[in-house]
Amino acid sequence: MEHKVLFLLYLLAECILMDNKSNKNAIQSLFINLVPAAVLTWSLAVLTASYFGMAKSVDSAFISSLVTTVLASYGITKVQEKKEKDDKDF
Repeated sequence: MEHKVLFLLYLLAECILMDNKSNKNAIQSLFINLVPAAVLTWSLAVLTASYFGMAKSVDSAFISSLVTTVLASYGITKVQEKKEKDDKDF
């Protein structure tokens, strides 16, 4: 966990040292990457808490849709295999 915090501090320091135009792009890029990661972490934590009974009044369907949406934004999707029908039945 410490190395992640240090890496984020390094990125923020690097953003401050850049010129204004690059600084805005770097901060925007950092923000675009951190928000979905934060939403994913929060939603997984709430979903886990609801499964263990720590969170009683949680809509699991909504939290699951958040997890699915964030994972899809990262390009991670569930692939379903197509079942081929046997031609022997006809």
